[in-house]
Amino acid sequence: MAVECTGRNVEVTSALKNLARARAERLERHLGGPANVRVVLSHEKHRFGAEIIATHRRQRWNAHEYTTADPKAAVALAFAKIDAQAMKDSEKRRDRKNRVSQRLLESVEATAPAPGTRKAARNAAPASERRVVRTSRLAVKPMSIEEAALFIGDSEQEFLVFRDSSTEHVAVIYKRRDGNLGLIEC
Repeated sequence: MAVECTGRNVEVTSALKNLARARAERLERHLGGPANVRVVLSHEKHRFGAEIIATHRRQRWNAHEYTTADPKAAVALAFAKIDAQAMKDSEKRRDRKNRVSQRLLESVEATAPAPGTRKAARNAAPASERRVVRTSRLAVKPMSIEEAALFIGDSEQEFLVFRDSSTEHVAVIYKRRDGNLGLIEC
């Protein structure tokens, strides 16, 4: 923790320094680590001002407060603003992390079969054991749907990826369990 106090047209007393240190320690508890805090006190005409610049792990928060009463009130109000900014940023980070993990959980639950079904028994391997195995690279050849149907009907392949010559879109033709052919157009 590094607290630097500077005064412009005002004397920085030990009470103001102690207040700044105490509030900086409180801020560090919210942030979960050491923070560098600069406190600049100013006195213009009949009002006191406090500018606080706090940095922590490449993040920076600024607050300016002016009061007519005393510099302690200005410091307290400025630290309250810094605390609010730091809490808001930490909540954003926490929510962002939770949002990503929640989306992953929802997608896994949506694709998982219902317990007790034959498909669930067949796919009993936990998700952590599943992995993508890249076996080969497919060449996408231009051909018509009829040519693709003839090609896959004569071969042992389960599916064929091709470029439809009439639309120039990529398509997949596959053998269905009922003996027919399925077509997916992208």
